[in-house]
Amino acid sequence: MLRVRNCAFLLAGILCVSLGFARAEDDPRQRTDIDKALAERLYREKQARQGCKTAICDAARSKEAQSGNIECKVIKTWPAIDLKEKILKGKLDWPWGNAQCEANLSLAKDLIIAAMAQPKFEAKVGKHHVQCQLEAKDGKEAQTLEFTIDPVVTFENGKAVKAALHWGEVGGSKAAKGALWSASAVDNTLNVLQGVLLEQINEFFGPKCEAAASKP
Repeated sequence: MLRVRNCAFLLAGILCVSLGFARAEDDPRQRTDIDKALAERLYREKQARQGCKTAICDAARSKEAQSGNIECKVIKTWPAIDLKEKILKGKLDWPWGNAQCEANLSLAKDLIIAAMAQPKFEAKVGKHHVQCQLEAKDGKEAQTLEFTIDPVVTFENGKAVKAALHWGEVGGSKAAKGALWSASAVDNTLNVLQGVLLEQINEFFGPKCEAAASKP
């Protein structure tokens, strides 16, 4: 059960990133707890995601109906130290190194607008395919993961209050795939990752989303 919870809480954070809901970050190049090469990688990824975040935040603050989708390729690396301290929050171990995930994000603009503007709205995000690389560490072999999620998020007055990920199509290296298969089955049944997902979505759409939106 420990292994299941370990993988499950990790992937909750990765999934939020893969759907574009990365938490706002300061300049990673100023960090002293990771090496310079990793800090530069995080900075480049952050810069590459900025256009996508701006488009999402523009839609979130819009008062008028808009057609079309926001389409972005999202790539995000989680340093191992962040997985331990920010996702697992020191309660569980993370046996691998840094984790990098990517997905082709597609979000309907009218869905984002309705989620922020309506008193209550159920947002059916749509199916997304996610691929991850888990780096080797301390003798543990590098791992690959891939899976789909088909999230449904309920918003009330612009805040996410309920969410389910609806995992499927799990694949990848044997060890990581086995852990994810168990974790996703538990989450599909009990929705144990709802709290982590809601926290990250609401932080994404907070004050820093307003700051990221295009200025008139």
